[in-house]
Amino acid sequence: METVTKAFNEVVEDIKTQTVPSISKNMGILCFLLNVFLPGVGSMVAGAMESKWSTVIIGVLQLLTCWFILGWIWSIWWGWLIFSKSSDGFSPLG
Repeated sequence: METVTKAFNEVVEDIKTQTVPSISKNMGILCFLLNVFLPGVGSMVAGAMESKWSTVIIGVLQLLTCWFILGWIWSIWWGWLIFSKSSDGFSPLG
């Protein structure tokens, strides 16, 4: 039970701070496109590449909520953050 609580807290913290894994530029583009056309899949790929399981869980949540449009918008935003962090350190958040 403690592991589940820890994982949940990590997911919540990553969402609040918009923490995404840093991956290569080419993979950042791919993950962004995946998140646009297959909501959450790009997040899951990026998270798996960096062993950041909270990002994988976020990708699953995006996939499950994409039917309500909210998850799709969230997925696009998260894909943009992944891409932004992967390309020369640019961050739209400063």
